[in-house]
Amino acid sequence: MEQMTLNWSKLLSFKEDDIKKIENTPAVFRFSKKSSDGKFYVFFVGSTANLKDELSKLISDQNENTSLKVYLAQGGDFSFRYALVEDENIRRAVEKQMYKHYAPELNTKEPHSLIEVKVNLS
Repeated sequence: MEQMTLNWSKLLSFKEDDIKKIENTPAVFRFSKKSSDGKFYVFFVGSTANLKDELSKLISDQNENTSLKVYLAQGGDFSFRYALVEDENIRRAVEKQMYKHYAPELNTKEPHSLIEVKVNLS
């Protein structure tokens, strides 16, 4: 199993202004919501070849993921982090590891990956 160290972004607010500042690069990402205990809990993970486009699509009215749309419409203190990952196979493997680690409630099925990697998730 390959071990990698990812350079995670700081915690960013899930707002259009923060998303506009991001470049359109290949990355893995995770969405969190601040709970009443003050901690952030991951509720969605993903990977994409075009980060800015993907995040913009996910927060838009055209988002086809109805469970994510309903969850975000409930309001709250949402944030996200991302890490740049060029290789598509590695992105998918990292997304799978995040899925197993966080068990995000809005991801309906385990991401598919033919390889296993171990990465830092913080």
